[in-house]
Amino acid sequence: MSINAEAIEQSGENATLPAEPKERFNTKSFVAMIIAAVVFLFFQFVCPVPEGLERTAMSAIGILLACIVLWIAEAMPFIVTVVLIFFLIPVTGVLPYATMTLDSGKVIQSVFNQSSLLVPIYCLFVFTVSGAVMSTPIPYRVANFALKWAGTNSRKLIIGFSMATAVLSMFVSDLAASAIFIGIGISIVEANGGVKGKSNLAKALTIAVGAAAAIGGIGTPIGNSLNILCMTMVEQYMGVRVTFLAWCVTNIPLALVTAFLSGLYVSKVFKVEDISPEALTVVERKLQNFGKMTPREIKLIVWFVIAFGLMIMSTWFPAINSMLVAFAFCVIAFIPGVSLLTKKQFYDNIPWEIIMMIIGVQALATGLVGTGAANWFVNTTFAGAEAWPAILIVFMMCVITMILHIAIPVGPPTVSVAVPLMVALVTAVNAGAGATVINPAVIACIGGILGGVTTWLPIDSIMMICYEKGWVNMKEWVTRAWVPTVILLILTVIWTPFICGIVVPV
Repeated sequence: MSINAEAIEQSGENATLPAEPKERFNTKSFVAMIIAAVVFLFFQFVCPVPEGLERTAMSAIGILLACIVLWIAEAMPFIVTVVLIFFLIPVTGVLPYATMTLDSGKVIQSVFNQSSLLVPIYCLFVFTVSGAVMSTPIPYRVANFALKWAGTNSRKLIIGFSMATAVLSMFVSDLAASAIFIGIGISIVEANGGVKGKSNLAKALTIAVGAAAAIGGIGTPIGNSLNILCMTMVEQYMGVRVTFLAWCVTNIPLALVTAFLSGLYVSKVFKVEDISPEALTVVERKLQNFGKMTPREIKLIVWFVIAFGLMIMSTWFPAINSMLVAFAFCVIAFIPGVSLLTKKQFYDNIPWEIIMMIIGVQALATGLVGTGAANWFVNTTFAGAEAWPAILIVFMMCVITMILHIAIPVGPPTVSVAVPLMVALVTAVNAGAGATVINPAVIACIGGILGGVTTWLPIDSIMMICYEKGWVNMKEWVTRAWVPTVILLILTVIWTPFICGIVVPV
């Protein structure tokens, strides 16, 4: 019997049900839903179909744009929007309900087959690592190391925190790395007598930590769920396998150099105040209370080193599939005696909405490629691109991805647009030249790098964690925080084509 029923039975006629909370009409969500519906209906029924395409291509574009509107406005839960994708894609004929074999012998996979669960399950390992690390003092030990290196030198502190944040972010959630280091950084500012709106040290730390957390996430495949998504998409569409080691060799140096240059830039653009020895002592005491490494920390390090080592070995021994390693070690983490984190800690560290969004993004991207929409856009917009210098093509790919991420402040939807476009562009350029002008591995790197990092506006969730502390205003952010992204873009254009040609030969 329910509690309300018992109350009525005991109190007789005088019993009353608890008042239901009044629901407020959400005008913003309603308007976003109307706009999304209009966008979808326009592409589904009104938009002219370009020559060489079918209506299903327009449908795929309409579904994508409608979902982007809903995601940006947060008009409904992300997971519900993904459910909408899996309803609309087969209804509009973009992908069938069930796998089909055409008369020509071509097999068209169903919308459900395209939503491979490999990447989402791999993400569970990523979040297992993050949850286990965050439940130990390891992040604070890293921060303490950076603090001791910097001492009272405020510029060294900014560079040290930038580097430490980036390194931690290669192995744990970018959000977690950002939250930890901005928290410690602000505690130093407060102990130093800093005032909101006036402390340049706080402003510099806010931008440096937010940028470094996002930049560090590009370093390893487990640093950000986008990385493995982009690797998988490039293998699916281009047939090129970017190994675990190849990603690390390409992107760890890129992340470290960019984090250093970003910290150096921020430390110079703001005239940061000195740190008093007393303020440093207060924070150092807090970070030194953890004592020696605990058995749990040692178990975690051993577990991670073995898993990471096996993933790297998969480069030479394909039978040691990095995905299978991730699955196995996700299970091992919960075996009694290992017990790296509790069930509650595990659930608390899993952003189910992001995982579901990745599943939907895979289906959407397949629709854009399969219907020819991506090829049509590239052929229309980049006609004659095969005659361009390779570096210009890579630059354009980076700029397009960067602009998309500024407009779409959520990584997976950005990748769902950017990767199919880059695949179409690289395919056209390589086919036109009759040789490999652009290594397809570059697509995966650009998608994970500039599809996952943008510091132009503090609307990305990683930047928002730092910005919402209130130590820097919007004008200061907009006029100064864009530089780390531009540094990353320039280094990506110069570095990735060169190194990918070495570590991912095609």
